[in-house]
Amino acid sequence: MVEELESVRSHITILDHLLICRLCTHDKFIPYLTVSNVEEPGVGVLSIGYSAVCDRCGCVTEFGDPSHPSEDGMDYIWALKQTIVQ
Repeated sequence: MVEELESVRSHITILDHLLICRLCTHDKFIPYLTVSNVEEPGVGVLSIGYSAVCDRCGCVTEFGDPSHPSEDGMDYIWALKQTIVQ
């Protein structure tokens, strides 16, 4: 369970699938929280997501957090998992 990813060298898993770099197939990234203004300037509607920089080639992968409540609403399904690599 991860509520917010730390910006350190890590393996990132989204819904039990390891994030792999699309250019060099490396699996270690440094994730960053990204905030974008999705409306006209001044409205203040923000979209929050993540960017992950590949530790080997520097390719940036953008992704969101697909965490959500279960169908019955009794549990919450955490989609992101971060394993810090030293």
